[in-house]
Amino acid sequence: MMEQFTTSTSQTTTIRIPGPIARLLSLFILILFIVLAFIIAVPLLLIALAIGLVFFIYLKTKQLFTRAHNPNGPLDGRHNVKVINRDD
Repeated sequence: MMEQFTTSTSQTTTIRIPGPIARLLSLFILILFIVLAFIIAVPLLLIALAIGLVFFIYLKTKQLFTRAHNPNGPLDGRHNVKVINRDD
């Protein structure tokens, strides 16, 4: 006996629309993901902002004291001294 195989080129695609329970569950998971992202992201952003602000204040304070101790600065300690820059 000879077996005969037939091949079909037409394919049927079934599109299933999710039911109300599946849509409600996916909406719940989406909202949960967004809430958890905010719970994690907002404190991290606030900590990064605080660290950046402290570092900025540190740099400005360091710059202020460096300039004050430069020649002819307010904390130089020398009076009536003219500093000649040899770079010019």
